[in-house]
Amino acid sequence: MDEDRKQSHNERMQRKKEVVDAAIGRAQEERGIVILITGNGKGKTTSAFGTLYRALGHGQRAGVVQFIKGTQATGEVIFLQQHPATAAVQYHAMATGFTWNTQNWEADKRAADEAWAHARRMLADPALNLVLLDELTYMLKYNYLDTAEVVAAIRARPAMQTVLVTGRAAKPELAELADTVSEIADRKHAFRAGVKAQAGIDF
Repeated sequence: MDEDRKQSHNERMQRKKEVVDAAIGRAQEERGIVILITGNGKGKTTSAFGTLYRALGHGQRAGVVQFIKGTQATGEVIFLQQHPATAAVQYHAMATGFTWNTQNWEADKRAADEAWAHARRMLADPALNLVLLDELTYMLKYNYLDTAEVVAAIRARPAMQTVLVTGRAAKPELAELADTVSEIADRKHAFRAGVKAQAGIDF
């Protein structure tokens, strides 16, 4: 790289640094946030569990409620149950599988209510730095849980508690409540090409 290009690059990076430093300087509020990870693409739960393990790495305490999933052992949960650091995690799975497997609204509704009772308790616990509500969006989409009640409970949580919500087709009320919204797009998926789901990659 010639000297003029090096100089131009350095000046661009200096301007970028000034913009980043200014943004950091403006962000001084300290509080828990609501993170919504939605969209049709793969990786929503994986991303949320990554944040969970990051929090544990900082010595924080967490709660996890898995709606829909729970009948099949996933790598995230196996690790959660085996690793000593995860003793700081309260965990509950709805454990009914997917609604299209059960085809029993009443049974799913009872299981959803039980799971929500655990979630509501976690959301009221100031000792929990992080609460992960995995696949919660399905509970609202299929009217197993009342959207207004869920939003109110999340809004009323302790000030320093962060909440992660995952799942497809998030209702507008959740997106409006969230401080951070990430939407994972579905452009290609190996499963649609006939590749079988693999342990360690897909579950």
